[in-house]
Amino acid sequence: MQTSWNLKHILESKEEWLNVKEKLNEKIQAFENLLEQLTMDTFKEALAEKIAIDELIEKVYCYPKRFLDLDNQDEEHQNMFKEALQIYEEIVKNSQIFEKFILKNSEDVKKFMKENPYYHRYLSLYLRKKDFQVKNEKLFAFLTHEQIAYQELYRSLTENDLTFGYVKNEEGEEVKLTKKMYQDMLLSENEEIRKNAYTVYNEAYQKIQNTLAILLNKKYEIELKQAKEQNFKTLLSQKMFLDELPENTIENVMKTANQNLFLFQKFLELKKHVLGLSKLHMYDASLPLGTISKMKIDLSKAVEYAKESLKILGEDYINKIDEAFKEGWVDVYPKKNKRKMTFSCISYCGVPYACLNYHDNLISARNLVHELGHSIHTSYAKEQGYPYFEYSLFIAEVVAKVNEILFNEYMLKESLPKEERIYLLTNIVSSLGNSLFSQMLLTEFENAIIKEKEKNQTVTAETINQIYLQIFTKYHQEGVVIDDMIKFSWTKIPHLFMNQAYYFYQYTIGTALAITIAHKLKNKNYQQKYLDFLKIGNTMSIKESLEFLDINLENEEYMELAYQYFDEQIETLSRILK
Repeated sequence: MQTSWNLKHILESKEEWLNVKEKLNEKIQAFENLLEQLTMDTFKEALAEKIAIDELIEKVYCYPKRFLDLDNQDEEHQNMFKEALQIYEEIVKNSQIFEKFILKNSEDVKKFMKENPYYHRYLSLYLRKKDFQVKNEKLFAFLTHEQIAYQELYRSLTENDLTFGYVKNEEGEEVKLTKKMYQDMLLSENEEIRKNAYTVYNEAYQKIQNTLAILLNKKYEIELKQAKEQNFKTLLSQKMFLDELPENTIENVMKTANQNLFLFQKFLELKKHVLGLSKLHMYDASLPLGTISKMKIDLSKAVEYAKESLKILGEDYINKIDEAFKEGWVDVYPKKNKRKMTFSCISYCGVPYACLNYHDNLISARNLVHELGHSIHTSYAKEQGYPYFEYSLFIAEVVAKVNEILFNEYMLKESLPKEERIYLLTNIVSSLGNSLFSQMLLTEFENAIIKEKEKNQTVTAETINQIYLQIFTKYHQEGVVIDDMIKFSWTKIPHLFMNQAYYFYQYTIGTALAITIAHKLKNKNYQQKYLDFLKIGNTMSIKESLEFLDINLENEEYMELAYQYFDEQIETLSRILK
């Protein structure tokens, strides 16, 4: 079993990277020559050149980037990555010129689409932007560059520069706290150890809250400027337009979540009762409801569970899991300077790489199943060819969550000892609560900050703290003690800084859709339909893709089914605990 990335799937060496870069620059020059006198007679040639350039820049970009994912201090690949970004900026500039031609000659392009149906969806995605053209291409490119720079600043600050104070361990020794140690200490039966670890950990983030507030402000300012440059009234309208979704999608999901907050409270009350606590503090949140605090699952067992739980998706799907560990798709274990976040690369070049930081436990096993969902989805979507392989992040989360639900249900059917079953169910309910409620909490939080920014208000660290505290209190009601550290919780959420705005809601809606799909997969005819869905890529909109799966996104029935499913898991857990 290969547990490290084989990056030779992208390119064999730096020498090959240099050759590809040279070929890319030649194509960029040829494309620029075409753009100077572009007509509908040369349009098809220019279109083919543009697609070829986009495919090549992915190789030039991804090759050094994957090395940096494994070691962010790798100077050689840092320099290569900078070169790739510079070339990408030139490509963006040329793409904007090409887009302007398409929009200016929209009627002729529509005729071309009829004569060349393969490009219909590809070009229609340009044409729908007609009312939302970029006003200042140079500014837009600069903002994109700034966006990446601020993400790198956040990563460097929190992964390389952030240090924690000292705490006492179980033996009473003074030790310097680390992120991994923190997670272990929150499982301690000793309340003082949990409380001190929680305090020291949060104090480290509290010290950098002002810097993080600046980074968060910059993130939203950049995105708001980008939306303005594209003639959108709000950032939300831009995001929903790009996802081809109704603007009220997020509002509807928030409304349903708020109507079901009593279920989140129900779980918190159950936890408090079983733990024998009169009050539930945030440092108690990780405590297990049974007598075990972990469920050991090593990598080989996790892969076995993954294959068994996903067997319902067919032999070809399982073969792709074997291929992933034979061909070096997955980088499994933590390394010095490796990215801490788990992720999967939605890229056409090479193989669909997945990055884990695996520890021998249930959460890591579920993360493995989740990321394999992304990787195998990408593998199937690549059958569409480069122009149409890249599916939306929205659909990506649905697919990964389907794998999680199937994994959970398989594990619950296993003949596990009672304490392991309690641990498993607690973990499942907690995970569902996070997706269906905590991610909506973050969506509301982010939406509130963006609305302040859209009113040109200064959003200081203290303002952000208060917004977070207010929404957190609403979601948790009387279930959790509101302490002084809770308001800093936003500082510890990497996705808030590393992802685009209005990203979190996709976890909620994705989980809800996944629950519906997992139930439908019990029908054998639906299993083949689902595999065909994985091959759609970007040949359809999100709405059309889900309709292919017999799901109407505007019918909130799937959301209600998800909250009903959550309630059923709580009831099952409650019965076992009695």
